[in-house]
Amino acid sequence: MHPGANLEFARTENLSLDDAMARAAEVGYRFVEPYCYSNLALPINSHLAIESRSPYHHLHTEQANPREINGLKRRYGLEFSALDAHASLLLPQVGVPYLCRAIDLAAEVECPVVMSDEGPVPEWMPLESGFDVMCVSLEAILPHAQSRGVRYAMELHNALTARPDMLERLLARFGPDELGVNFDTGNSFLAGNDPVAYLGRVADRVIHVHVKDIPESQLHERGKVTGTRVGVAAGDGLLDLEGIVAVLARAGYQGVLSVECDTLQQARRSFAYLGTLLAGSGN
Repeated sequence: MHPGANLEFARTENLSLDDAMARAAEVGYRFVEPYCYSNLALPINSHLAIESRSPYHHLHTEQANPREINGLKRRYGLEFSALDAHASLLLPQVGVPYLCRAIDLAAEVECPVVMSDEGPVPEWMPLESGFDVMCVSLEAILPHAQSRGVRYAMELHNALTARPDMLERLLARFGPDELGVNFDTGNSFLAGNDPVAYLGRVADRVIHVHVKDIPESQLHERGKVTGTRVGVAAGDGLLDLEGIVAVLARAGYQGVLSVECDTLQQARRSFAYLGTLLAGSGN
């Protein structure tokens, strides 16, 4: 297993992709995970359309220059562990083209994984209906990912994936060569699960991990939310990250533990903590 840095800390530090990659490399990370954005306009009728907007993303699929991006990776001795390309799978007309564009970019910048969650489930939508719509989207996205040599990973982040039974049902519907899991430690905890136990149920399908430690100050949210943007430095919160690593090791996971934290200082502490943790576990 290898420590990695989700570049979310660049938002707080107001860093460009170049600067964020440079800071991550200075800390000692060799894997980073940028956020990817696509601009989409969804026609509603003959005179109304809804357009996507984002105040901060590291990569824009319509503007990214793969040659320059690959050059940055070489300059800093970094690899992309994944592209974080969250879009709603419950709106197939949005989620499918959005994620297919991210997959195309991932293929061009030699990134092995693209991930999303299912998106917020409307209060009026039964979970069973949401599950069916999610599968409709995946039936279009997964073949495209396979055709481009990119793995697609489902992240635990909303009402469907917060439930282990629903995620297991989804994994049973699509094969291991089609669909993997990005296991988010903090989201699974805040949704009310035991992350170690949840991970044990799906560890054989995990292809990427978000290490998100949750502080005691967020404990009151547990069971009321299904996720959070970032956590604190790994080892500074409430999660049993040693137990998480042990389950992953037993499953033979050799991928990246991508830290999701809010500041560069937290990313530094996380790198030191994960180094000690992985050394102690023999990984």
